[in-house]
Amino acid sequence: MKVEITRNVMINGEPVEAGSFVELEQNIATFLVGSGKAKVFTDLEPVVETAPSCPPKAPSRASKPSARRGRTKQPTGED
Repeated sequence: MKVEITRNVMINGEPVEAGSFVELEQNIATFLVGSGKAKVFTDLEPVVETAPSCPPKAPSRASKPSARRGRTKQPTGED
């Protein structure tokens, strides 16, 4: 399992500095991730964006919001 070391640690008697990326056995990697000394490395592949096949449509003319009506029923004072 490939992990990114977040704190200086000793792995199998060897010092490993923070910021390093190392390939470790599953049980050691799980222990380091669980203790907060490493993060699981996720390979971020570059995202290739393709151009749209047709140009985007122009936004349509926004309509005017409708007027809000006030109260039409007068309170009678009785509940």
